[in-house]
Amino acid sequence: MPDTRTRLRDSRSWRFDVGLCVLGVALLVWATPHALGGGWEVLAAVLVGVPVVVLVAHFPMVLDGEDGGIEIGFDSTVLMFLLCTLDARSALAVWGLGVIATQVTSGKRPTAIVFNVGVGVLAGAVSAAALHLVRGGQTGTPRELLAMVAAASAYFSIDYVLSAISVGIDSGTPIRSHLVQPGTWLAVVCFVPFDLLGYLAAVVLRSNPWWMLSLLVVPLITLLVATRALTRGRENARRLTVLLEAAVRIQSVHESELVSEAVLHDARRLIRLTDVEVRTTPPAAYEIGAQVRRGKDALWIVAQSRERARATVQADQHALDALAVLATDAFARLQLTADMVHFARHDPLTDLPNRGILLDRVAHALHLARRRNVRVALLFVDLDEFKPVNDRFGHAAGDEVLIEVARRLLAATRESDTVARLGGDEFAVLLEDVSVQEVIEISDRILASLMRGAEVSGHHVPLGASIGIAYGDGSESGEALLREADLAMYEAKGRGKAQSVSYEPAIGRASIERLELVEELRRAIDEEELAVVYQPVVATESGLITGVEALVRWRLNGTDVPTDVFVRIAEDTGLVVGLGELVLRRVSGDARALRDAAGGPISISVNVSARQLRDPRFVGVVQTAVRDMDRTGLVLEITERQEIGDDPEVLHVMRVIAAMGVRFAIDDFGVGFSSISYLHELPAHVVKTDATLSAGIDHDERARAVLHAIAVMGDALGLDVVVEGVERETQLEAIREEVGAPFVQGYLLHRPMPLEALLPVVRDNRHPDARPKVEELPAPTAR
Repeated sequence: MPDTRTRLRDSRSWRFDVGLCVLGVALLVWATPHALGGGWEVLAAVLVGVPVVVLVAHFPMVLDGEDGGIEIGFDSTVLMFLLCTLDARSALAVWGLGVIATQVTSGKRPTAIVFNVGVGVLAGAVSAAALHLVRGGQTGTPRELLAMVAAASAYFSIDYVLSAISVGIDSGTPIRSHLVQPGTWLAVVCFVPFDLLGYLAAVVLRSNPWWMLSLLVVPLITLLVATRALTRGRENARRLTVLLEAAVRIQSVHESELVSEAVLHDARRLIRLTDVEVRTTPPAAYEIGAQVRRGKDALWIVAQSRERARATVQADQHALDALAVLATDAFARLQLTADMVHFARHDPLTDLPNRGILLDRVAHALHLARRRNVRVALLFVDLDEFKPVNDRFGHAAGDEVLIEVARRLLAATRESDTVARLGGDEFAVLLEDVSVQEVIEISDRILASLMRGAEVSGHHVPLGASIGIAYGDGSESGEALLREADLAMYEAKGRGKAQSVSYEPAIGRASIERLELVEELRRAIDEEELAVVYQPVVATESGLITGVEALVRWRLNGTDVPTDVFVRIAEDTGLVVGLGELVLRRVSGDARALRDAAGGPISISVNVSARQLRDPRFVGVVQTAVRDMDRTGLVLEITERQEIGDDPEVLHVMRVIAAMGVRFAIDDFGVGFSSISYLHELPAHVVKTDATLSAGIDHDERARAVLHAIAVMGDALGLDVVVEGVERETQLEAIREEVGAPFVQGYLLHRPMPLEALLPVVRDNRHPDARPKVEELPAPTAR
């Protein structure tokens, strides 16, 4: 009998199948009236034979085929018994009822039932005819045995050939491929001896009581179980082979669509269902299915459960589940690969293209610009006020700001433009086929959108950006264009930030010189080629040197580099941390000689930056310097312009350092906007006024009043006040008579000098005759 084939549509062999069914039913109708008059023997055959036919039919042998399978049932054993115990027409009628009962309870599709009923009755009739022709009227002879062999062979031939024809028509494949396939001869060898069990049962019944037939139950069950085990073993081996092949194939697929196609192909091979579906809806009634995960989506491999090829629904379900696992793993692998490729080319925080993909697009844009004779513009955007956000609110808040900046950049540009994040707080915008006016308009929109600031942890944070613009026509490389935009951005920062600047060759030359200076400064710090000079701080009334300020100097190729130039470079590049450590080492090494020259208390002031205070190693560096300086006081000067008052991290470090006995001085006091308000928060001990405040005090009453107010405030707060920039005698007189500041510093008193020149100056100033006056000086005030 043919296996149920994997169709979700009507069979193409339905005409052939229906024809066989009509012929079989006709034979059954012909035989039934005769059987009705057969008495109790026919009735007993129906009551016992039909259930046995149904039972044995559930243990078929299956011959696999790529386009369908053929089931070889051993229920014809019952037919052989009936032919030997009843007349041919009665036996055919009982057999026909058994065939119908088997098909009705099989759950197969209607076309398969129709065909199997027809072929079963027709094969039974042919088998009866073969038995009658060969055996004749004799029983219990070798000829009868030969006739049974002929009858069994006839039944197998009719069933097998007609099933192969039906499968061939249904699948549109050559019939010969279904007639000759692996396992055919095995089926023949098993089928005929199995059918002879029916003849054996008839021989036993002829000469023995009916209950002796129970002796044949054991061999019958053994053969059925062995057949089932053989069938299942071959089927499991085949499915395992399909799964292994599917696992190898699916690992070589690199597109999601191809994975779905491979799954569909292997599912059909796995459960012999040609019209298996891969869909987004789960299986309905009379269907089996396995879920495949594809990211957040779910797919289902679905087939009708009542149209399985030759195994149970449970076995088919397990097979599909295994295939679904392979498919899910393949989709996960492809998704992981896609994510890795995406993250390799995009910024993980903002999901903007990164430097690599930006340069690819710039190169492509330049190529098109050269062909079309159009202009390309590249904007280098660097945030001006971003670092305080990280320092004050933490990096998580900083990330939120960067995401918001990315959103605003996208909103301020065109859909055809490329917005990329280069790293940190640096972004780039590629504008293709654009005019100069359009570039200016887009730059202005970006600046305006960022000037609105951002909300961070309930606080409004000011933002801004400096934009460098570089134009290209295709004659330069993408890297060169990005470098020009970068240089223009630094020029924008140098001009005061919050603006855009277009690249010019002069900018490039200046930037190259600056970069060369950066490298020279880096080398000078590493090789400790910088020098330290000292400028004394003097008590206003007594003229005694109470301390000195350490100032760093750099001579490059025989020329002095302006201090403000290389210090600003060190601040911008982060070299100030190494520079500060170098100065502290020099100062701590000079401290003992300076104290010996002073013959008593003296302090050394060292300028530090907020970046040094934020460096995690700085506390340890200061601790080492304090230990090496022994009893020489250390004062760390930090300028008011560095805006450290709102930075809790810096304030904590300052308090830790102050606990070591180190004093802090606020340098350039009076030029900021929050000078007085934040003094309560800082662990400050000294205030050094900015030199611009003392420049006109010898002729400007308002200037004298300002300095006097600072001196009074310092006295009230317990702070020592040092007036810087004293260069004329009249300035010093004004400070003594009207300002009242206790300490002064300037070229009038002493110029910066190396240690060798400083020591005799201090020694002469702090002569033993002057020491009592030192003891009268106010002791440093600690807060």
